[in-house]
Amino acid sequence: MKRLSMQRKHSKRLGKKGYWSGYKRGQEQGNRLGQASFGKVFEGVSIIIPSYNQLQQLRACIHRIEENTSHPHEIIVVDCGSTDGTSTYLLRKSIAVRYALLKKDVQMIGSLNQGLMMAKGTTIVVLDQNSMVTPGWLDRLLGCLYSDPRIGVVGPVTNGPFKEQQIEVPYMNENGARQFAMSFNIPNPDAWRKAESLAGFCLLLRRETLEKTGYWDEGCHSTEEAHVDWLLRVRLLGIRMAIAGDAFIHYEERDRDTVYGFPQTTEKSGSMEESSRNRSFFVQKWGDADKLFRNLEFSTAETDGQISTGKGTHVSAASFYPIGAVVQGPSGAVFRLEPGRRRYLHGVSAARGENVRPVRVSQLDLLVLPLVGKPEATVSSSINAPVAELPEEPIPVLAAPDLENMSMLPTLNIPAQRKRWIEVLYAEGGQLYQIGNGWKRPFHTLYAAMSWRAEDYRIQFLSPGDLSALVEKQPIIAPPVLHGHL
Repeated sequence: MKRLSMQRKHSKRLGKKGYWSGYKRGQEQGNRLGQASFGKVFEGVSIIIPSYNQLQQLRACIHRIEENTSHPHEIIVVDCGSTDGTSTYLLRKSIAVRYALLKKDVQMIGSLNQGLMMAKGTTIVVLDQNSMVTPGWLDRLLGCLYSDPRIGVVGPVTNGPFKEQQIEVPYMNENGARQFAMSFNIPNPDAWRKAESLAGFCLLLRRETLEKTGYWDEGCHSTEEAHVDWLLRVRLLGIRMAIAGDAFIHYEERDRDTVYGFPQTTEKSGSMEESSRNRSFFVQKWGDADKLFRNLEFSTAETDGQISTGKGTHVSAASFYPIGAVVQGPSGAVFRLEPGRRRYLHGVSAARGENVRPVRVSQLDLLVLPLVGKPEATVSSSINAPVAELPEEPIPVLAAPDLENMSMLPTLNIPAQRKRWIEVLYAEGGQLYQIGNGWKRPFHTLYAAMSWRAEDYRIQFLSPGDLSALVEKQPIIAPPVLHGHL
């Protein structure tokens, strides 16, 4: 009996050892395969569904996708700490569904960005889990998207309360949606129409559109505002949007403010305090958004190698960032933005006696810019945020009008003083510019100037006449706020 007991213990030890040995080999193999497939895409659609404590809706949403989607696709669910059994459901669906389980403190916008990072399809669908797709939905959307290479984002029509995309339907509940859609979702190019904005319940976009515009801004306090923010960048790049009037998706009406369990704000509900906070961020970032679109025909001629945009020209969001700015990617690597490219900076130090702190940008913003040149800077220690050493020429030159009532300008010798002065400048209706050889580019808002740490740079003062003589190029906008490793 003693001998048998020892054999059993030995067998258990071998079993545990074999298990962990196999686990380690599997983990290593998974890492190798993951690294080998990173950046690879497939000819299909990535369908991204952010989720939080709505298991019943999520299950129904995925079921409708599986039932009504014949086009090659992958389903990606990003859940933010659900406590209603969602994680168990996703584990059981792991063969058919790719998923990520995030912490509860990650907001819906962050979970959406995580899904966008995971997506491998040549096209991407951002889908609200309350959206129930119908027969032919994806074929109709793809038909509209690929009808014109200038179109980068497409949305369907729906029964939901989404302004231009809402249509009257004859049924009373979801049970009648399928039958209605089978007769409605018939190819009809005449039903396609241009749009200046789209609702976020269902968006189909090209991968290139995501790469050019970047991720959703996690500084927004509302998902709907984050959608609007991203679509403003789409418009700014001259990428067209369209409504596929022959693609119908049923929307299961819910309180859109609480669907994800996060602080959300809509026109229909939400606290006044939250609404004010959300609107405050959006207005701070964009100011008068229409001002950007009153004249999109910036000069297409190149000045000092500066990338310019014209109406219908597809450029990246990085074209609206300041030339010479120092940026930092998610890995911590530091680069200098140059016209149409980026240059790696080997280390951190000081430039012209000024501490130039890098601004965090996404990997998408970096990858769209070719990497050129050799390291130019040396490493130095810094207790605070790193600063980069740049050659004389690429340092951004900032300028402001020489205003009579702001004579304090010549005393601005340190960043704190310049920051306060820039705030006063915008409060007085003035504007800060980056200037070059015969051109100027305005920081669209005070928020944009602060986002790019404009106070780290010296400011020149020009007379109104000298400033107006410079050709105005595309404005400088703020980069999206990102909290994850994106």
